[in-house]
Amino acid sequence: MQVSIRELKANPARAIALTRSGQRVQITSHRKVVAELVAPAPVAPPKQELTDEEAIARLMASGFVAEPATKPFRLPKAVVFEPSPDGKTMSDLVIEMRGPR
Repeated sequence: MQVSIRELKANPARAIALTRSGQRVQITSHRKVVAELVAPAPVAPPKQELTDEEAIARLMASGFVAEPATKPFRLPKAVVFEPSPDGKTMSDLVIEMRGPR
């Protein structure tokens, strides 16, 4: 169904009723279609949250995870470098080695 902009301004409820009934309403300006009113797509139900066990089982079935970790991963203790004799830190030396940007 086609409706001009003038008709749409005069009676928007009619165009909305047509859309609700499942029709596509084409809006025209100077007899050219410039827009369409369509009913919104059905909304999918929200996905339910997975438990940790279900998530791991799904990852293993997909092949992204071969075997879940048996103990938590821990980072090693950070290495701290003392400043050089001239007072420069490791960060200063790295920045100096990179050169100008």
